[in-house]
Amino acid sequence: MPDQLQFALKKPGVDLAGRRADLVAVLRGRGWVTARKLRALGFTDRELREIAELDDSAEILSVPGSPGYRLFDESAVCEISRAISLRNQGRKMLRRWVRYQRRLHRFPRP
Repeated sequence: MPDQLQFALKKPGVDLAGRRADLVAVLRGRGWVTARKLRALGFTDRELREIAELDDSAEILSVPGSPGYRLFDESAVCEISRAISLRNQGRKMLRRWVRYQRRLHRFPRP
């Protein structure tokens, strides 16, 4: 079996905890802030997605279909409830993975 390629997913020297704190500071009191505005402030799309994904305290709210990013504590319940789309998206992704696994098991072996 071939060796797996290793990719550096983070820029060397980028402190995501520090960037998370920067993002929280930018979002405080501003409601929804678009990714475009955050890019103008020096965040990359990859950083934004990774910060939101790794945010164990769930302080930063961003869900599919939302207008951007905002602080959880400053969000309305109806905005937070839209996070159900993440569960639905996860289910779709799992179904796709299962299809690939089933196909893999039928794949001819050398």
